[in-house]
Amino acid sequence: MVPNISQIMKIIKNKGFTIVEIIIAIGIMSTLSGLILPSYLNWMRSEKVNAYTREIREYLRVVRLEARRWGSICYVNLNPIIYNDIRIKDFNGYKIFCDKNESNIGSLSPELNNSIFQIANKDFLITPNGRISSEESIVLVIGSKYFMSGVKILNCLVIQSPSGQIFRGKYDDNSWVTKRIEISYLDNERKLEINKCKL
Repeated sequence: MVPNISQIMKIIKNKGFTIVEIIIAIGIMSTLSGLILPSYLNWMRSEKVNAYTREIREYLRVVRLEARRWGSICYVNLNPIIYNDIRIKDFNGYKIFCDKNESNIGSLSPELNNSIFQIANKDFLITPNGRISSEESIVLVIGSKYFMSGVKILNCLVIQSPSGQIFRGKYDDNSWVTKRIEISYLDNERKLEINKCKL
């Protein structure tokens, strides 16, 4: 049986949504996105901190291997970057210079961005046998400020002197983190303590 025109028009009129249904659906979607967006942004920042921590740990291990490979001394210097001042030439968090020109390890340093920061207690050098030339262990803290709140994640790396072994942990104290913290800097005020890095 073939439907007539009035039946077809009735079917067409019943297809679709009313204005009230659309407004309710938009209200539900905006409420859910308002609840989910801050958590998503915080998760993204946590992942950036964890990714940079992994990258810098592996990079420093490779620098030690390169120093041994070429029998060179490598100077590991933190690249100071002030708050909100990432420029194309300043992306690298570390400046590495090895006294033998065969190694181009300095150009492979992991990149920083405005969403994370790093602070180290000192610069150091790696000897030709891959050891750390420093009277104390090196502490590197990496963190990120969160959407609408303070710091919730602080990773730390401890580079033992003189062996050069690198351990990863969580840093306990965040009282020194300010709202406009520099992106990359040396701890000249001696705020970082090795015993606050829980490995």
